[in-house]
Amino acid sequence: MSNLFISLDQFRNVIAGGYADNTISARIGYYNHHYFPDRKSVPLYWKILEQIIDFTFKPVDGPNHCHEAFHNDPSEVFDNKLTNFLVVLASIIIIVPSCVLIGIILYSLTGIKIVKQKVINRNQKINERFDGCNKFLNSIRYEIIEHPNEIDLQNLESQKETIKQQLESLN
Repeated sequence: MSNLFISLDQFRNVIAGGYADNTISARIGYYNHHYFPDRKSVPLYWKILEQIIDFTFKPVDGPNHCHEAFHNDPSEVFDNKLTNFLVVLASIIIIVPSCVLIGIILYSLTGIKIVKQKVINRNQKINERFDGCNKFLNSIRYEIIEHPNEIDLQNLESQKETIKQQLESLN
């Protein structure tokens, strides 16, 4: 059932001008917490949409649904562009009614104790992402082994150095 809701969320994101593999929640979390370094430049519509969605999913995900959704979509490519007014309008038309409906359902189910808030195990989440990274890197390694004459080794060395710098910055 969870996959169905994620697919619907991704579909809404496509209609709202985002990439097909991202959820609209993750996209909004990205814009509100990672696209604008100072957080003061975040356009008002992203802040409002985040408040609406976070409130809607608070019974199951706690207060930061969109930001957590961003962290749960770790290898996604976000559009890195500000959305034009028509796309924002489409987003609002899609998000607000669906959030009202979902909110009524979730808060009702919470009230009768059928739904309860998830507890986030941060270590487990990070380990799952590292496992995903390992699978991703193994896939790349297999491709390099299978198609050695089609690979730009100089570019690979550059990528390897970038990854190394990213890992060192964690320490």
